[in-house]
Amino acid sequence: MKKLSLIFILIWMLTACSPRERSLQQPVLPNEDSPSAPVDMTPAQRAAISALARTLNLPPEEIALISAESVEWPNGCLGVQKMGVMCTQAIVPGYKIVLEADGKRYEFHTDEDGSQVAQVNDVSVSTPAEETLVKQLASNLGLKESEISVVSSSDVEFGDACLGVAMPDVMCAQVVTPGRIVVLESNGVQYEYHTNEDGSIVQPATLALTWTRDGGIAGFCDRLTVFLSGEVYGNQCGSQPNGTAGTFTALLSKEEREQFNAWMKELGQVNVDASDPKGVSDRMVVTLEFYGKGDGSLTKADEQALILWAQDVFQKLNLQ
Repeated sequence: MKKLSLIFILIWMLTACSPRERSLQQPVLPNEDSPSAPVDMTPAQRAAISALARTLNLPPEEIALISAESVEWPNGCLGVQKMGVMCTQAIVPGYKIVLEADGKRYEFHTDEDGSQVAQVNDVSVSTPAEETLVKQLASNLGLKESEISVVSSSDVEFGDACLGVAMPDVMCAQVVTPGRIVVLESNGVQYEYHTNEDGSIVQPATLALTWTRDGGIAGFCDRLTVFLSGEVYGNQCGSQPNGTAGTFTALLSKEEREQFNAWMKELGQVNVDASDPKGVSDRMVVTLEFYGKGDGSLTKADEQALILWAQDVFQKLNLQ
């Protein structure tokens, strides 16, 4: 009996001391639906990086923080208006955060603690040209850069050197020009720009007004083009009394822009012909096309005011 007990004890000891297969514990991975950003950043920055990591299905460490700017957003949607979404009308302190991943940059708006995060129209804002356009439009309209968002940005091939934007009596070389079409938005209004491939040439493309003046005793041949984004182009295609000719560019002044914007909101698309009657000696032909966003009808007073406004802008432009 003692021998049998000793055998059982020896078997138990050998079993206890023999190697056993241990269960392998898998490392704890971050939830793929909620990747974590580096902890050495602010909560808002971490929230933006985590949001982009989810969108692009990338590890957070592959996303770089480019800039973080303190901003007061004008509404509860953090300045990112979406169709059919109501926004509380209250100032929300937060941040405008620009991130970079795979060579592209993305803009996010957050509140102060990062509990609210909104990506601007789900598009990248990567190229220096786009950043330059935002700065340019903000300067033109007297706005903060945070009030302007990129709606879309796409590569195109323009059919001419004018980047697909035709203006009266301006000749364009018919050569294919690689570039981009960038659409910006502010306060519900969209502004289109065309650029060449490296962004060194920028052309506004949302036409707002054209004005022409031809003939008369002085032999006028004047052209004025105004874009919604505030850029103005003037062109004299014939000899003038002062001997000047050529193309001129400028921006609308604050007063000119305020008056113009008021018409844009009030009036719809209108055509004005303020030419002398046919048959008049040295007849002067004056026409104006206005691409308003409103639905108001044009009165005689409006017609005269638009013509005088365009003529005055052209004259100031010509004298610069």
